[in-house]
Amino acid sequence: MYLASGILIPNTLPALYLEGCRTLVISDLHIGQESVLRLKGVHIPEISYPRIKEDISALLDKTRAEEIVLLGDVKHELGRPSAQEWVEVKDLLGFLADQRLGVHIVRGNHDNYILSILGRFSLHLHDPCMQIGDALLIHGDKKVLVPSSVKTIIMGHEHPAVSSRDSSGSRYKFRAFLVGKYDGREIIVMPASSPLAAGVGINEVPRESLLSPILKEADIDSFEPIVVERGVGVFRFPQIGLMRSPGPLPARGL
Repeated sequence: MYLASGILIPNTLPALYLEGCRTLVISDLHIGQESVLRLKGVHIPEISYPRIKEDISALLDKTRAEEIVLLGDVKHELGRPSAQEWVEVKDLLGFLADQRLGVHIVRGNHDNYILSILGRFSLHLHDPCMQIGDALLIHGDKKVLVPSSVKTIIMGHEHPAVSSRDSSGSRYKFRAFLVGKYDGREIIVMPASSPLAAGVGINEVPRESLLSPILKEADIDSFEPIVVERGVGVFRFPQIGLMRSPGPLPARGL
């Protein structure tokens, strides 16, 4: 499904493909989150990275991309990398290098000390943004100066999802892209690729509680969520402002 000119969701995973430059974009991997949770007394198996690697492999097979952009928060720990992060981030970068891809990383707020991991790889670190054609790629944790040549902003950081209840009262949350306007330009907000990041129910959160300073300034109620459900499909939901009342939400499959 196309979200903007030349920018599409290639399958039912939270990723974008930029056709003109054959570039795959994924956001918010948060590799190593299990080790951080363990320090807080939450013990879960280290299962998210194998899923991430499997998803990226499937996306590369689908798109035949020549470049890949990791749109911030590659790692999870805010400080020095944990042992899990060292091992898994290095493995991922080695895997991508073996694919002979151009690999770009846009720095996110969780990517402190990432240079210590990147040192052995010939990669491109962009801080705070990078431009590909008329698209500007940012993490979204801070505002950046947008060049006049930019038509579309692509960002992560917010981990958007939509929440809904069915007729029995059961509550569901679905990862979603958000598509809207900001400063006269198209903007696409990407859901998190981490299997452990279920996301923030964007229809339940007031604008002042959003993480991104960009979205706090945008007319978030006019944004349209595009839900991606792994192995099921892509679904268009009503504008956020129409979903703020409780109850089941209508969705249209695409």
